[in-house]
Amino acid sequence: MDVKLYQCPNCSADLKFDPDKQLFCCEYCRSEYTETDINNMIAQRNDAQQQAAEEARKQTPPEEKKSEKDVEFEENTRVYQCPSCGAEIVCDYNTAASFCYYCHNPVILKGRVGGLYRPDKVMPFAFGKDKAVEYFNNWAKSKKFIPNDLISDKQIEKMTGLYVPFWVADAITRSMMEAKGEKIRSWTSGNYRYTQTQVFFVRRDINVRYDGVPADGSKKIEDSLMESIEPYDYSKIRDFDMAYLSGFLADKYDVTKEQVYPRIYERMMENNMAAIESSCNYDKLVGKSFRNNVEQLRWSYVLLPVWFMTFHYKGKVWEYAINGQSGKISGELPIDEKKLRRHYLFILTLVTLIVFVLGYFLGGMLL
Repeated sequence: MDVKLYQCPNCSADLKFDPDKQLFCCEYCRSEYTETDINNMIAQRNDAQQQAAEEARKQTPPEEKKSEKDVEFEENTRVYQCPSCGAEIVCDYNTAASFCYYCHNPVILKGRVGGLYRPDKVMPFAFGKDKAVEYFNNWAKSKKFIPNDLISDKQIEKMTGLYVPFWVADAITRSMMEAKGEKIRSWTSGNYRYTQTQVFFVRRDINVRYDGVPADGSKKIEDSLMESIEPYDYSKIRDFDMAYLSGFLADKYDVTKEQVYPRIYERMMENNMAAIESSCNYDKLVGKSFRNNVEQLRWSYVLLPVWFMTFHYKGKVWEYAINGQSGKISGELPIDEKKLRRHYLFILTLVTLIVFVLGYFLGGMLL
């Protein structure tokens, strides 16, 4: 994919994807293009460039041949690396990244991204930065004791539209449980209390199909933070196209699908076991034994939209994530201890004053 594909045909300025309009827009001449328009521009690539690419592919040994999509991805992505924390930022050819979304230090250009990092799918952002800031401010301002700097203009400017790498699994699973189920009945007759325990052999066997179980593939972002902004509506997902990176940054996965598999397996099996136990109408299950198996497993490498922001406060990095589709927010808020002390001092002063006034009036009435 040539770089010119991301330039406006009218004025040659960069095109950016507008989440609010769901269109690719030019900020200079105000032209707007649909995904079909972008695909048509791709189809109209220069014949000479096509021939050159074909010749290059012919000269590549069979065992080293890459797909056309991999070649396009490599040619039109760049990696910027943070020398401070090591984070690697993936963006399209035209994006000039200036700071690390994680620690806010300047980044340096590293090079191209290998084709093996090309995602299968992408979920475009559903809303822009202004709406994300509104969501965050409404959420943060509802907390009384946060530091003022957290919602300052300088801090909010660092909010970044980030495509986070996710491994998404589809699977068919089978789980079986064996246990002893106890039904307990108690009653009183005369001066005696009786308890009857009936014991049954219990076996449950279920097959469960899972579509789209996600696990993020970035070491830099806390897994719990990403899980807390789920779910995503996968009906909005699209085949990956470099054009959706325009105007946004992306993280490059540094956790493989083999490494995230235990997390995904645990989530599926916990759900299976909960479903099995909920089907058992007994007072107690004793000696539970589970056998689990994944009979079919299919992976997709997907970029999911997150408005991401970090805040440095008292030697700690505080992370905040907003689901770029639903607006769901997660993150731990720091407490400004000075604000908290002032609040308790005010309450203490107010209570003291009320006690003094009540004592004064009560004392006067007694006299």
